[in-house]
Amino acid sequence: MKQLITIFLLLIGYPIAAQTHDSITLYGIIDMGLQYATVNQPAGGASQFFGIATGTQSGSRLGVRGAHDIGGGYQTVFTLENGFNPGNGDAAQGGRLFGRQSTVGLKNSTIGQLDFGRQINLATNYFLPIDPFGEGFGQANIGASFGSANTVRYSNMLMLQAKATESLTVGIGYSFATEMSSIYADNGSCLQAACQATNDGYRYQASNNLRALTLGAKYSSGPLLLAVAYDQLQGPDYLPDGPPKPNPTAWLAGGLYDFNIIKISLAYGQTRNGAWAGQASGAGTTPNSPLTNTTLGAGAIFVAGAATSSLLIGMTVPTTEGSILASVQRLQPLTDSVPNAATAAQMIYSAGYLHNFTRRTNLYAYASYGNNYASIQSAQSTVVGIGLRHQF
Repeated sequence: MKQLITIFLLLIGYPIAAQTHDSITLYGIIDMGLQYATVNQPAGGASQFFGIATGTQSGSRLGVRGAHDIGGGYQTVFTLENGFNPGNGDAAQGGRLFGRQSTVGLKNSTIGQLDFGRQINLATNYFLPIDPFGEGFGQANIGASFGSANTVRYSNMLMLQAKATESLTVGIGYSFATEMSSIYADNGSCLQAACQATNDGYRYQASNNLRALTLGAKYSSGPLLLAVAYDQLQGPDYLPDGPPKPNPTAWLAGGLYDFNIIKISLAYGQTRNGAWAGQASGAGTTPNSPLTNTTLGAGAIFVAGAATSSLLIGMTVPTTEGSILASVQRLQPLTDSVPNAATAAQMIYSAGYLHNFTRRTNLYAYASYGNNYASIQSAQSTVVGIGLRHQF
């Protein structure tokens, strides 16, 4: 902690020097394909989807990032990244102009980086390479069982990542107002997880915002990658019965080892007193999936006493012109995460293939089956599809 504080003071206090170099990069991804999905659940019966799916392997985006040298090895850096649906041209992330990322910061290649703005949490960042599906492909990705790694974005966040050694990076971030929608079960007028509260922007009194703490560390050396992460949500005071207690927490630990002929991934974690939004069934189909995620469609849920454990085992097998992907996930409710609902252990089995035409363009095919999906007893979700992703 002393080292982090020292680095923070250095980054915010370093005097600005004369301009030496500027760089600006325009980039993007367009991802579209065909998908067939079927859902069967006790309460809602069976439903099917067949049609265009977008953002399956990677969310489609258009972004600009830049760096400006200010001397002494320091740079000011920024990223503005817009998400969109190429199927109809709509903006993603609730219609935000730069909903995927909007940050400005200071960077030193030997010390670390300090960023301000809307950005992903450390669990999402550090576990991206550990997931064989790269946190894409909908229910196949790690976010289906590890909600805090489900591409979680916090607005109004201060994030510091420091290079403790050449191989070890540690980070800490705090959001003063996440702007995530939340369900507060059994709090005030919100009973039985039956109502949803939307946190309306950035309130003047900090304690009336939904806030978040994110911590993480990653170690990378040769074929070995290890990572740990911890997130905590802090409820707002303005609710009828005050802030819900205790706070939801999630931790996870995992790693990846590259044997050259195969990469093996493993991750384990636990969530307490609530949950972060997991994946809805399917991938990139419609915004109204027949099976919602474990937070009933909200960004987070507060449920005192709720507890789950999650496990992922995965592999990536490189081929001449691509790679084969596979994973098995288990989400085990240790108590009832959703009040008055029949729950069971979620199991997800997924496989995929990537074929690289060039460095920027690839074809993908995938299939995923989930049993007791979203921990709803007897709910089943099956999805198969093909698609094309182009990066520029």
